[in-house]
Amino acid sequence: MTEPVRKYLTSAEVERLLVRFAPKCDKLLIQMGLTLGCRVSEITSLRLRNIKGRLIKVWDEKKDEYRQCVIDTSTEAMLEDYLETDYSVPSGMTREHQRLFYISNKTANRRVKEAFQEIGVPEDVPHRWHTLRHTYVRLTLDRMKDRGIQFVCEQTGDSPETILKVYGVPSLEDRLEAAEFHSITQEGSN
Repeated sequence: MTEPVRKYLTSAEVERLLVRFAPKCDKLLIQMGLTLGCRVSEITSLRLRNIKGRLIKVWDEKKDEYRQCVIDTSTEAMLEDYLETDYSVPSGMTREHQRLFYISNKTANRRVKEAFQEIGVPEDVPHRWHTLRHTYVRLTLDRMKDRGIQFVCEQTGDSPETILKVYGVPSLEDRLEAAEFHSITQEGSN
């Protein structure tokens, strides 16, 4: 029996990914992926009119409806900085129709792949956007414990059955790593 492929980043890989030097647009793109757990198509179609501080309305393509998502304060600050200093509006575009990222799903996946290669993510971990989604779910479930599944379901639009079927119960090694990651993030915020 072969060992299953790891579908998510470790907390150490997430930390390296978030501190790596990158254009603000790419860094925000990856941060949003790790913070929202959205599908790539949901991120690339995100409209500015649907961003209200830490609340973001995301169009769930599977359910054909909007869902409310939240971002943390550091992602909110990164988003505000990007919009103030680096965001450019295509000529003639009204705020009603402006998107946060003017890139395709393929380009988003390419940028994630390049970032993963740059920080040395092993080749057996998929170098694609969906790995950010898996990472979001794994780290959130590890940090939030029993409230995590409900929160992940609200953010990603997935059912509890899907979350449990795909991710199952984290191993002791995964839980220890998540506790270490949570400890690191708490120290950084103090």
